[in-house]
Amino acid sequence: MVGLSGAGKSTILNLLCKFYEPNSGEMLLDGRPLSDYDTHALRQRIGLVLQKNHIFKGSIEENIRYGNFEATLDEIKAAAKQAYLHDQIMALPQQYQSDAQQLSGGQQQRIAIARLFLKNPPIIFLDEPTASLDAIATEQIKNSLDAIKQGRTVVIISHSLAQIVDSDCIYVMKQGRAVESGTHDELYDKRGAYREIFDASARSLNIEKLARVMVDDGDEVEDTAA
Repeated sequence: MVGLSGAGKSTILNLLCKFYEPNSGEMLLDGRPLSDYDTHALRQRIGLVLQKNHIFKGSIEENIRYGNFEATLDEIKAAAKQAYLHDQIMALPQQYQSDAQQLSGGQQQRIAIARLFLKNPPIIFLDEPTASLDAIATEQIKNSLDAIKQGRTVVIISHSLAQIVDSDCIYVMKQGRAVESGTHDELYDKRGAYREIFDASARSLNIEKLARVMVDDGDEVEDTAA
């Protein structure tokens, strides 16, 4: 789901998680009203990563175990490895017993992703998971997310071009409504709301200049190889 700030993207995820009920209309899951589903059972099948995730006071081990309270330490370490966090934890003086709240924003995001691996839910909701992170942390988080997306239903809210373009279906939100839907190529060719958002994002990242730099670097590599 893409759209300008205030378009209603996060509200959709909150409704899907049953954090609150819709004032009007109806939400369906597999043709049944969402309200018919047991809330606890529904949430057990959903993994959630937000812009800022809840990291409570305690050790890294305890925070990751929040994804599955029955998990062993070996299972926690395996989840941390999948989230590209294990090596950084092992470099800390107290390793998995270190205070989780002292970690950087990117590391805390990876704790949330490790929880997902530990919980192993079939459905994942991601709400701007790389917002406010630096470029290196964003790339590492993207690698973690790419790994966990395999074989699951993933609903993602993102302004990141890399996370948008390969989606099976993109919904464009505007003033609380979905105004367009389709693949990246389909929506881009429409020259509508999605094209406007995508082009603005590309300009803000100075994509054309970055592409020229990468091409120039590639030429240098070829010349060196020759």
